[in-house]
Amino acid sequence: MDTPSTDTPKIEFEPGLETPKLRLAGASEAAGPVGVSPERRLEEQERLLEEARQVLVALKVDRSRIEARLAELGREDPIEVTRGRSALDKAILECQEVIERLDHLVLATRNR
Repeated sequence: MDTPSTDTPKIEFEPGLETPKLRLAGASEAAGPVGVSPERRLEEQERLLEEARQVLVALKVDRSRIEARLAELGREDPIEVTRGRSALDKAILECQEVIERLDHLVLATRNR
């Protein structure tokens, strides 16, 4: 089994939990509650953007490791064979789309 690389981005965990804190769909912290200052809202959006970028890097590192391991074993990814792309390829694409949306949101917030 591969050991974690020191190059893998750090994902913050909530104290006492072994997994990252999850956000519910529709409960965007980026929009923020009414009455939150624009500066605070921008800080939160930028934090989310940075977190999404770290997740993207981790996904790409994981994809490379899995591809190398499959090649080493002379195997193919069954999901990629069936669907045309791997589950990690799909996750990377979706993460890139989230980053693009957050970039637009941060830009719109800065221009207000």
